Amino acid sequence: MRIGNVKLGKISMNQNALQMEEARPIPPFRCESMEKQKLSREWESWKGSLECYFDAYSITDQRIMKAKLLHLGGVELQKVFRSLPDHDKFPIVALDPKYYDLAIDVLDAYFRPGKQDVIERRKLRQLKQEVGEKFSHFLIRLRQQAANCGFEKYHTDVGEVLREIYLIDIIVENCRSEELRRSILKKDRKLAEIEEIAACIEGTEQQLKDLKEATSIVRETSVFEVQGRKQLFRDRNKVTESTSGTMNFRSTSGQSNWRNTNVSCFACGTPGHISKSPNCPARGRTCRHCKKLGHYEATCRKRKADVAVGIKPKKVFSVGNKHENTEPRLEKSESTTGETEKVYYAFYGGNESNVLPGVVGGVPIELLVDSGADVNLIKFETWEAMKEKRVRVSRSVKGCNKTLKGYGNDRPLDVIGSFVADITVGSKTATAEFFVVKGGQKNLLGDATAKRLGVLKIGLDINQVDASMRPFTKITDVQAHIRMNQQFKPVFQPLRRVPIPMEEAVNKKLDQLLARDIIEVKTGPATWVSPLVIVGKASGEPRICLDLRRVNEAVVRERFPMPVVEEYLARIGKGRVWSKLDIREAFHQVELAEDSRDVTTFITSRGLFRFKRLPFGLVTAPEIFQRVMEEMLSGCEGCYWYLDDVIIEGETQEAHDTNLEKVM
Repeated sequence: MRIGNVKLGKISMNQNALQMEEARPIPPFRCESMEKQKLSREWESWKGSLECYFDAYSITDQRIMKAKLLHLGGVELQKVFRSLPDHDKFPIVALDPKYYDLAIDVLDAYFRPGKQDVIERRKLRQLKQEVGEKFSHFLIRLRQQAANCGFEKYHTDVGEVLREIYLIDIIVENCRSEELRRSILKKDRKLAEIEEIAACIEGTEQQLKDLKEATSIVRETSVFEVQGRKQLFRDRNKVTESTSGTMNFRSTSGQSNWRNTNVSCFACGTPGHISKSPNCPARGRTCRHCKKLGHYEATCRKRKADVAVGIKPKKVFSVGNKHENTEPRLEKSESTTGETEKVYYAFYGGNESNVLPGVVGGVPIELLVDSGADVNLIKFETWEAMKEKRVRVSRSVKGCNKTLKGYGNDRPLDVIGSFVADITVGSKTATAEFFVVKGGQKNLLGDATAKRLGVLKIGLDINQVDASMRPFTKITDVQAHIRMNQQFKPVFQPLRRVPIPMEEAVNKKLDQLLARDIIEVKTGPATWVSPLVIVGKASGEPRICLDLRRVNEAVVRERFPMPVVEEYLARIGKGRVWSKLDIREAFHQVELAEDSRDVTTFITSRGLFRFKRLPFGLVTAPEIFQRVMEEMLSGCEGCYWYLDDVIIEGETQEAHDTNLEKVM
């Protein structure tokens, strides 16, 4: 078993059973702080949890059941029960007095609001199936409302028959399926049979809907292709559609012959046939511009698009030194397809404040940090000077297959080539790609490279003070007391050595705990002393824990009732908007009383320390913290908590926000 971060010894099954019996299995029923509209519903829910508890532990004695009812219900329920006039009236002579049953009857009469069955049956008849609502969900709503209509007052068989008659009549009037309505009117049917028919109808309608959607997609695709062919030839030919969905192209002279048309082939440029014709001379040929099969360079659409934006095809620039063969030269680009999948932008606005010195390929140059630049740019004049100083590059490429533009300028930059080299700024070094351009004003250091080198940082924590060196927050006016059994003799445990590689990290963590006012140096005589246990986090940072097993043996627990998860699961779900809060380092936010700190003393290689806040691993820490949360949040509507996890819900956004503001 593990409590906090410390492993505890095995506890016998008898001790586990005893602890579960002594702990409060369900939360108290706070009837005074509940809204009147929800009081009856919450009482039925709480009473159901209590009866489940009785069944789980086989509690059948009426006197014990009544005592547990009042004990688990809490002080508020006890006040209500004792104020009722008939709470202590029992038969004078009875072999088996029904103490619990009488108490439940009295409380039921108090919490259940006065209602009229006629009004509830009217509400039942007004229920209608909503648009898009499944029939099964509609039937659930009907049954829930029928439970409030007083059918249980009749004999069991009579009540069931009346309930089914009412539900069938309402389904006929208020269901949305005409087919289901006709099926019920054709023949008298039972409710189970109606429910089965409705499920079949809904399944069939959904399948037909899916089939229509799939068919409509195919039809739309076919129509699009036909209209596309019409658009291509409507200016040159008369077009007719055949019944099979294909296109018949006829020339103005009435002859159905491609050779009599003026349409040119898109692949080779000659008239008389189409690009898919087996007689097209461009079939199997490779375009010298885009390197794709099936057309000539003269008809290449990619080439026409490049010319339209001002890109000169097949033209490269050499920037290598013709006289020095040992210096780097820009080779031919590996990618000559001319495809520009992305446009990269660079900008220089005359700002000189962001210029810093750097070393590129072993050559010192000045660079302007530009957070708006996608790439790194080097002026052609700077590149020539770098070659004279024998710049070291790992790869150089002649030409560029990327489109580089300046902001507000549609004309691409004149890129000579690119190279990859190491760049050093300060104490950091990175490998980056640089583009050499003609007509550049400054050497630009792009956004990505600047962030890798640490000269450009984006975020909200840039100027944030280190939170690990500030005093940690604590809950105001709350102090925890640890009570010890004086029959136990205090134990002074020896030091456990920390591995040498972890000493620095552990000392740093101790300094942080001191600075955050979580621990303090222990001075004077020591009674209880526990050793450290170092546990590694997933991030690699050490977690400092205490081995409090010997201390926990002497701690007197508060026995505060811990919440039951099943109870919360039954309550949560009534709202439609939720928020979840997680309290950071929850136990450390509870301050320890001065007389309770010595029992948390622990020994390190630097001496003795003790906790000023509630430590993890203490056997009574969860109960203390749960009690503190109970005191703080007990009056908050729609709020549920389990230790440091808090859930706030609301039936509407406004109700949720109101509940959340009250919690905060």
